[in-house]
Amino acid sequence: MKGDQAPEDIRSDSFDVEATELRADLLDAQFDLAESCNRAILILLNGPDGSGKGEVLNRLHEWLDPRTIATLAYDLDDQNDGRHPIAWRYWRDLPARGRIGVVLASWYHLVLKARTTRAKSRAEFARELAAIERIEEMLDAEGTTLVKIWLDLSPGNARRRRKAKGNRMERPGGPRNPLVREWAAIDTAKGRRRLVEAADELIATTAGSDAPWHRVPADDPRARDLMVGRLVLEALEKARRQRPPASGRPQTRPRRIAPGPSALDALDMSRSIDRSSYEAALAKAQMQLFELTHSAAFADRALICAFEGNDAAGKGGAIRRLRAALNPITSHVHPIAAPSDDDLARPYLWRFWRRIPLRGHVAIFDRSWYGRVLVERVEGFAAMEDWRRAYYEIADFERQLTDSGYIVQKYWLAIDQEEQLRRFEARKKTPHKRFKITPDDWRNREKWPLYEAAVEDMIALTSTPNAPWSLVESTQKRFSRLKVLETLVARLEAEL
Repeated sequence: MKGDQAPEDIRSDSFDVEATELRADLLDAQFDLAESCNRAILILLNGPDGSGKGEVLNRLHEWLDPRTIATLAYDLDDQNDGRHPIAWRYWRDLPARGRIGVVLASWYHLVLKARTTRAKSRAEFARELAAIERIEEMLDAEGTTLVKIWLDLSPGNARRRRKAKGNRMERPGGPRNPLVREWAAIDTAKGRRRLVEAADELIATTAGSDAPWHRVPADDPRARDLMVGRLVLEALEKARRQRPPASGRPQTRPRRIAPGPSALDALDMSRSIDRSSYEAALAKAQMQLFELTHSAAFADRALICAFEGNDAAGKGGAIRRLRAALNPITSHVHPIAAPSDDDLARPYLWRFWRRIPLRGHVAIFDRSWYGRVLVERVEGFAAMEDWRRAYYEIADFERQLTDSGYIVQKYWLAIDQEEQLRRFEARKKTPHKRFKITPDDWRNREKWPLYEAAVEDMIALTSTPNAPWSLVESTQKRFSRLKVLETLVARLEAEL
């Protein structure tokens, strides 16, 4: 507010003057953001029902250029969205750099609801908030600025507004706006009081965050809208001064960051199986996979398989044998290439979150999110601080999936340098396989020690009981393919 003016003292004429000036500043900053594409802005708009969320949302659409702002509103009881993990809907809609999103029913909603109804203890609430804070730190590091707003409304005004509007419409002194009802399940005096207490606890717990909450008094609609507008302007101006994540430098020496023995050296690369035994065992494993993924126990689960490996290690052949055991309607293979411009405009996990399967379905990733700690690390496509923090971000990503009932199985297919060279030469001589060998494959081969160190770190830092790595000796393709399938059968039998 200007000078010592209190929020409730904003008069219509004063509001018009201040709003006109603020709107001009907002548009200038918004145009600069859209032109530079330095950051994305994500506004989390929260508060009790009747505090004016719908009014504030419409005011922002009035004051800003509608071409680069979008409303991201969610029905958390929607059964279709419920077939994915909770986080999926937010990642799916994450705005690109240069754009603004306004979120209603944000990722804090269910956490607050659980705390309001005492379904979560104070300690559980704090743990969930800590997990959310880690994700928000990653979003910030990847180019998304969060503006977290809680609209405060005094109990007396809340009662009067609900009574005057019949719980249907909001009116800020201008056109009517739909009443945003997010807390109907706790619409009692006790529930509303506990919601405010939970919000107080939330804001106090995250006070030291790099993305703090902003409490905005909502009793006076004009003062409220001006304050929200200024918070958005501050975020836009800050984003204008920031730069998108930078690239790093290609590595020249193999350096591990995780201590411990080599997992790859422990592999017996001579392992093999005769053809007749392989064919019988393969048919059995494929039938078991078909039955397991069509079982009643799998209907509310989902399977994600991530394949990584040395170039020419046989990922494609293993994936084809796996795919042959699955329903083509409910299983999908995602070949992951270099990120597109659309991918690069968002955090690196975005393109994987949007491919997360429905419950009862299977997703197979031919290359995966581990590119951040493999090729991006070695080639310098990501700065050191970015790929080093990615180990923990990936662990959080996979934990969100497994906490939602998803089964995550990861494979590293390993061959040695001599076998890789033999396969490269064979591909050159086979007309229908020539597309599989590229100049990048030969260049990557020269960086074998660098990639080997990156793989060892990846295995050591990201193999967990809920999302383990299976290391597959792949000198003989029959042995490799069978191990992939039998490992997956054993995992599904244990999970289901």
